[in-house]
Amino acid sequence: MITLPSIEVIFKQLAGTLIERSERGVAILIVRDDTDSSFDYKEYKNITAVEADRTKYTAANLQYIKDIFNFALNRVAIVRIDTAVDTISDALTALEANIKTGWITIADGATEDFATLASWIKSKELERKTYKAVTYKAAVTDCKHIVNFYNDNVTFVDARGQVTGEKYGPSLIGILASCNIRRGSTYFECANLTRVTEAADNEAAVADGKFILVNDVDKVKIALGINSMTTTDGINNTEDMKFIDTVEAMDLINDDISAVFKNEYLGKYKNNYDNQVLFISSINTYFKQLANDYILDNNYANKVDVDVEAQRLAWLGVGKLEAETWDDQTVKNNSFKRTVYLAGDIKILGSMENLKFTVNLA
Repeated sequence: MITLPSIEVIFKQLAGTLIERSERGVAILIVRDDTDSSFDYKEYKNITAVEADRTKYTAANLQYIKDIFNFALNRVAIVRIDTAVDTISDALTALEANIKTGWITIADGATEDFATLASWIKSKELERKTYKAVTYKAAVTDCKHIVNFYNDNVTFVDARGQVTGEKYGPSLIGILASCNIRRGSTYFECANLTRVTEAADNEAAVADGKFILVNDVDKVKIALGINSMTTTDGINNTEDMKFIDTVEAMDLINDDISAVFKNEYLGKYKNNYDNQVLFISSINTYFKQLANDYILDNNYANKVDVDVEAQRLAWLGVGKLEAETWDDQTVKNNSFKRTVYLAGDIKILGSMENLKFTVNLA
């Protein structure tokens, strides 16, 4: 059967697979706002540009955008919809048409809004797209690309004082976009808050995939940098993948490798082993760069090569029975039709979060 070219990067516990580093650190805020209907999408690099556009937003939405810029990130995208006409689905359609990845939330989102966003994120995850969302008390999540915020109330340092938890969503996408692939978000200080209403049982909340803030003396901090995934299978969904920084690194690699294959290799090179080696060499060089930047473990091999067993099975599947006895190099030399079979073995670095320190006294 003839199908469209398939670009598939599968992660199986510390395995991944490409090259020019993707631009990360993007926060995407969906706002309902009728102040200026001349646009439905805008991007800002800094707070100065936001101030220049202050008349385009309600005071509340302007404050939410400013909340995001409390944290150092690459850029902020605003998706505007009409309050009475457009839906969150309309916003997500506009979003996908303009930007390929980023942290998304909805300003003053209602329960049904976050349910729509969560459902959309799950559908994009199946398409291997790397959008991530912050929802608020969404009922159905269990997804490595959804962070489900759960504190009832937060107290801002400014005149807003104590407000309900969903109003901290814009700040959270600012925080998570600023953490990016460089650091974990565990114990990140939420400097624009003075206090939060903690969960009744913080340990139980975290175990249930809820993203919570805690009071640490006179500061508010993120309890644990986790997403909402709770169901694991030990292969494609593992314990490591419950952590936001692990998924950020996975998504970086997914986006980079897929983009390079699509833009530089797909359709341009014949599928033989020599050309595959060029591609594999590029990936391994990329992995070295990630290891030098402490995204991958520089004490680990971090290699990709032809997936010998998958390629052997492909040949057996079309009746080439002699493939059963081929040695590994013979399998590699016999590329399969138009498909490149690769397998990676990498180790993504997590952040320091736990300390076990034993002191023996003489």
